[in-house]
Amino acid sequence: MALPGLQNRPYSDVEPFPVGYKSTVLKHFVESLGSWKPVEILDVGPICQENLVFFARRMTRHHACDMFIRLHRSMAKPQDFLQDLDYSSRSFDGIQLWDLLDHLDDNQARQLLKRCFDMLKATGLLMLVALEKNPEPETINAFIIGRNYRVNHRPQAHLKLPWHCRHNRAMLSLLAKFNSVKLFRYRSGLREFLFKKPGLIRD
Repeated sequence: MALPGLQNRPYSDVEPFPVGYKSTVLKHFVESLGSWKPVEILDVGPICQENLVFFARRMTRHHACDMFIRLHRSMAKPQDFLQDLDYSSRSFDGIQLWDLLDHLDDNQARQLLKRCFDMLKATGLLMLVALEKNPEPETINAFIIGRNYRVNHRPQAHLKLPWHCRHNRAMLSLLAKFNSVKLFRYRSGLREFLFKKPGLIRD
């Protein structure tokens, strides 16, 4: 049974990840948040100048907290990986997770999503991307936003993280507290997800 909002496209080995693409869900994420004033978002990294400029031009306040490098540094003590994500409850209208969940086990993913749920305002948006299977080679890539929502990738050779790729139902199960807004699958097997924190009005 097809999932609501999921665009079904055949997987093709001719177009392996990473490959640049025009992001459908990022456009929806940015334009939806852009209609609110003021708007405050959190980007969990990896930090890159292009993304800082992109969001700074479109959002009232843009916070960046590179959770990828923090996860890398906390591999010896994985229980501490969220210690820097200490923002107050209902701080953000939007959170951009990129593919961070692909590098967290189920317990870590639940901890992160619980924190995100708390940090988001009512009706706030959560965007993430995820791969269907581990890429070959298993290189960590930053998602670099270009013109017209074109997204390319930049290898992060300094990051050594595990992979925990999940199928759609496993992803949706982890995000059960959120309302699904939009899902899109690309030929490379990369999927973009957009969720909303339940609420009748914005905090």
